[in-house]
Formats: sequence, structure tokens, C-alpha cells
Amino acid sequence: MNNEELNKNKIIKSVNKMITDKNIVRSYIKGNMSIQEVKEKGIKLAKPL
Repeated sequence: MNNEELNKNKIIKSVNKMITDKNIVRSYIKGNMSIQEVKEKGIKLAKPL
């Protein structure tokens, strides 16, 4: 039971981080944030081919 609780907490933390990262990238695409601010948040964007 305790292991299930820990896994549930890890999943919740991961989903929250994904949502936060998504919102940051969305702000960058809209022009509300600079690339430097995105990098400071720990997000690395892929380089296009």
C-alpha cells in the first residue's frame, strides 16, 4: 500500500511538471518569454533540422 502511495505521488508530481513546462513553452511561442527565461526554467528546446 505504501509503495502504491509513493508511485501515485511521483505520477502527480510528473504530471504537474509537464503541465508547467507546457505552459512555459506556450508562453515562449507566443512571445511572452525569451529563450533565456525558458533555459533558466530547465527546459531545453530541440534544434530544428
